[in-house]
Parts: sequence; structure tokens; C-alpha cells
Amino acid sequence: MVQEFLSTREKKILTALLKVNGYLTSIELSEILNVSDKTIHRDLQSIRYKFGCQSIVQYKRGKGYCIDPISDINTVLGLSKQQAGFFGIDVEMRRRNIMILLLLQAPIETSINKLAEIYFISNASIVNDLSIIEAELKQYSLSLVRSHNGTHIDGSEYNIRNLLMQMFNQFPMNSAQPLLYENTDTAMDHDLYTFFSHKDISFVKLLLDRVEQILCGKIKDPYYINIFTHVLILIKRLENNEHTVNKGNDENGNYKDKVIFNCTSMVVQEIGKYMNHTIPTNEFFYIYQYFYSSRIDPENDNNPLKLEENNDEEKGFVKDLLKRVSTEVKNDFSNDFSLQQALLLHIRPLTKRIESKIFISNPLKDDIKRDFPQVFKAVKQALEKQNLKLAFRNLSDNEISYIVVYFQSALEKKAQQKRVVIVCSSGVGTSHLLAARVKRTFPDWKIVDIVSASRVQKFSPHQVDIILTTVKLEKQNIPSILVSSIFNTIDAVKVKQALNLI
Repeated sequence: MVQEFLSTREKKILTALLKVNGYLTSIELSEILNVSDKTIHRDLQSIRYKFGCQSIVQYKRGKGYCIDPISDINTVLGLSKQQAGFFGIDVEMRRRNIMILLLLQAPIETSINKLAEIYFISNASIVNDLSIIEAELKQYSLSLVRSHNGTHIDGSEYNIRNLLMQMFNQFPMNSAQPLLYENTDTAMDHDLYTFFSHKDISFVKLLLDRVEQILCGKIKDPYYINIFTHVLILIKRLENNEHTVNKGNDENGNYKDKVIFNCTSMVVQEIGKYMNHTIPTNEFFYIYQYFYSSRIDPENDNNPLKLEENNDEEKGFVKDLLKRVSTEVKNDFSNDFSLQQALLLHIRPLTKRIESKIFISNPLKDDIKRDFPQVFKAVKQALEKQNLKLAFRNLSDNEISYIVVYFQSALEKKAQQKRVVIVCSSGVGTSHLLAARVKRTFPDWKIVDIVSASRVQKFSPHQVDIILTTVKLEKQNIPSILVSSIFNTIDAVKVKQALNLI
């Protein structure tokens, strides 16, 4: 094939033109590849000669060079969609990718030349990357081994898997949704396709589809991604090292859930058939733990959470958490049944994850901490001070962020559900028109009453959140906003601004 006769620099030129999806001058190409303008011209002549009549590179005076849009350049270069995107990626992402590659194939060696060709950079840059990767690996009791055969990672299988799970969980897209549509561009852009084959990903997806059918429910994000990546990593590790055994506790017989046990048996058998490989016994236990510690919602969303007798500790913990956070944010959640149910559904798998020492990441953690600092601080302090679940005192910020979302959602929902008294002195008809317009603008609000200014004193802040009035009132204990009797768009904006809704 033609790509076999292209030099490394010629491939870099073509890939640079491909990535920019437009024109580049010879000077721009020389800066990208860090060579002289003359060298670029010489390489372009060589490319034209090798491709002959195909004329894969076009030249336009005043603009520069570009790839012929009708040519199949990826095939010519022998690049997958992901490899084509490797050129020009930022340094942090490149180092992340190299580390994952080395972890997945450990203890198989990789040469520096091979890595340099994959990422279209110099050998010196790869050597520098490996030095930084080596320092990071030490934090996980792993080491980077260099020899005349190449470079590989050495360490326990447990530490290798643990680091891989952490790295995959920190990908920007931590949702199962794109993976559900295998043949779309969105799915193919998922980071998992950079490291795992389409065949393996399709197999795991179908496997988890069967699990959900057996369980009569859906495995919620981020638990789905956790299981998905765990099985993919297992397949890749067994593929690269058939003697791999993830040494750890094989809690033989400690399987509390028979349905989950049967699901795990099916999954392990199918992986064994797919790999034509006997799956180590302790891998059964780890897969079981992932299913057991996941949140699985029944297909019938109308089914309420069934509180069993042995849930008293969890119910007590949730009520205590609601009370503590309510005090911190000065907003009463004690009667919010929806929030209580959501927290119970979250706390159960969280408890199991802690028991199983399963790591989970929240890709929105930094955004949540930045955008909702008061709620984050309140939840963190409440967890640190409570005495009902001591293991929850030291939850990671990733785990805390998931809990914060439930409280923040409840707060925003409450902000939309105001209890309103309307004060209007323009007659019954106008009063009801005003009430109808308010209700149309704020459908979640409850109109408590429509009264005259003389009767507004009978309401207390415990009964009413806000007063909308068409006449100026004396100072009240309840916030009031002056609006027109027809409640137009300007009035709606005024109310939203007063309540910090916009």
C-alpha cells in the first residue's frame, strides 16, 4: 500500500492537512513540523511523485495546500478515525492516552518509536512524556520499566485495574447514552472507542442489555459506565495477558442477592465464551460487586420505593441528613418526600460501593463545587458531623457532588413553587384576570388568595412566600412586588429579578 512507502514526516504533513480541513501554506507546515520551508517543499514533491495521478494534495496560489476532498485520505494513511485525531491533541490528553495504552497492555512492551509515530511527535517528546507518567505511576505503587525490548508498566493487577477505572471514569463524557447508538458519529466519538474495539464494545453492550432484561430494570448512570468499563478492561487485560489474575478477596459464598448472582453467572459464562478463556474465580466476585452496588431502577417508573424492615438505619440517616442540611441552607427539606426517596435510592448503592471499595467519579464535580458552593459546603459538613454512618464522614468530593445535585434540584423546585397572595383594588374581574396571568406565567405557583390591601395583614410568612400587589403597601413581613393589573411581560421580568430566577 502507498502509506508503507511514505516517510514519517510525509505522513505528518498529510495528517496536518487532514486535521485543519482547509489550506496550510508551506511556512505554516514548516512551523507545525519544526523543519525548514525547503524541506516541506521537498516532501510535498515526494508525496506528489508517490501518488502520481491521484494528486491527493492540491495547491492554490495565495492559500496554500489542502487535501483533495474526494480522496479517502484516512485509508491512504491507514488511520482510524481516532488515530486521525491524535495529531495536534494537547499534551495532557496525549499523556493520558499513553498511560492508558501502557496500562491496558501491561506487561507487554511498547517502543518509543511506535508511540512517536502514533502521535506524530518526536522521540524526545515521548521520552519526556514517559518521565512524567513514571512519576504519576509511583503514586499508585506502579513502576515504568525500560529495557532494550521496549517500555512497559509493572505492578499488581489490582493497582493496574484501579488506576484504569479512575482514568476512564474521569473522561469528559461519563454517560452511557452515546454508547447506546453504536453506528452514530456521537457514539464513535466516545473516548472508549479510542482504546477498545467496536466488536468488544458491542459485545459488552449486548451483554448488559441481557442483564437489564433479567433484572427488569435499567442500570442508571454512572453505574452503567462503571460496569461497562470494568468488563471492557477485564476483556482487554485477559487478551493481553492470559495469565492475569486480579488477586484480592474471593468472598466465596458471600452473595446476598440471588438474582444478581444469577446475572453474574451469565455474564462470566458469556465473557468466557467470547474470549475462549476461563475467567478467574475472583473476577466473578468483582463483577457481582459492581452489579450489587449499582442503582437499578424498575422499568415501571410508577412503582414507589418499597421500604423494607431492614431500611431503618438508612431512613434514619436520610432524615438526619435532611435536618442538618436544612439548618445550614436555611430551607426546610423535612417534608420533601421526593427528595427523601431520591436520597434513599442513592444511599443504598453508595453504602454497597463503600463496602466493596468501588471508586466512582463525577465528571461534573468541579462545576458543582463552583456553581453550588453553599449547598456543597452544607452537605459536606452534614456528612462529617453525623454519627449514623461513620463511613460517610470521609466521602470523596466525587460522591458528595452526586448528593449535592439532589439537594440543589429540590431547592430550585421549591423556588418554582411559590405560595402567592394577590392584592388588587380594581374589582373582582380584574383581580381574577391578574391571577390567571400570574398562573400562566408561573404554572407551579399556588394562588393562596385574592384580597384587598386592608386584609393582607392576616397572612403570615408561614402561609405565604410572596405578595403581588397592584397598590403600594405598607411594610410587610412578607416580600411584596408592585405589578400592573394586567401583569404584562415587564411585570414578569420584574418578579423573576426580585426572586433571583433570572
